[in-house]
Amino acid sequence: MVLIYGDVLMDVLIFEEAPKVYASDAQANALVVPGGSAFNTARHVARCGTNVGILGCVGTDGGYGFFMDAGQRYGINMLLTQKEGFTGTLLVRHEQGERNMWSSPNVARSYVAVPDVDIDWLHISGYALFYQESAKVVQELTVKAKSSGAVLSVDAASYEPLKQHLSTFLQMTRGYDFLFANEHEMEILAKTDYYYKHVVVKQGSRGATVDGVHVEAPQVEVVSTLGAGDCFNGVFIAEVSKGAALVEACRKASAEASRWVATDFERRYF
Repeated sequence: MVLIYGDVLMDVLIFEEAPKVYASDAQANALVVPGGSAFNTARHVARCGTNVGILGCVGTDGGYGFFMDAGQRYGINMLLTQKEGFTGTLLVRHEQGERNMWSSPNVARSYVAVPDVDIDWLHISGYALFYQESAKVVQELTVKAKSSGAVLSVDAASYEPLKQHLSTFLQMTRGYDFLFANEHEMEILAKTDYYYKHVVVKQGSRGATVDGVHVEAPQVEVVSTLGAGDCFNGVFIAEVSKGAALVEACRKASAEASRWVATDFERRYF
């Protein structure tokens, strides 16, 4: 099994906002969808036909049923813990194909027990490394995965928290097989590639590189870049776990990420 650990968040997507009206209502086009970096990545691993599970934490506010239903729909093994409180939430505001995000993890990064499952590939969403309780889970998962000879990978998560917690990130993931990062994050990680066996750099519309080998991405009309990096990660992991060469996996992942950003939201989720 590919086991993914990290954020399970309700994504609140806001489009086409009307001007704010003080102390009253203004209209907007908005959606609430299952998300979070870990959940999004698991979706794409499952879409490629690879056995995948997600380990995470949700609240007592209805989040458990919301995500269990979504996991069943997408074919993900949902290894969720429920804790009193609110499920993590991500507010996403869209503007001209790009997105700005405000995250409220709530219970998402609480401690959860390591499940008794066989792990062939462990993928960590880097956000989990920036909180004490979730970082403890990463430590325990890493020990378990290494003992069984599993492949280990980590995504750098986001530029600002990575910059603040760089030493912890490197200390906890040194020796991992794969690092996934975008170009902005690689500005911080550029001199640390020796910590990892393979480095995959996501370059948006220009494609990606794996161990310095560049792969072009198809040019598309962008609907939204939300989740593009998670799509890339999931497809890459699925392809390599099925035996694909790294460059070929990178090419397939870049193509699928391009297709994803050009897909409207109704087709993304239904």
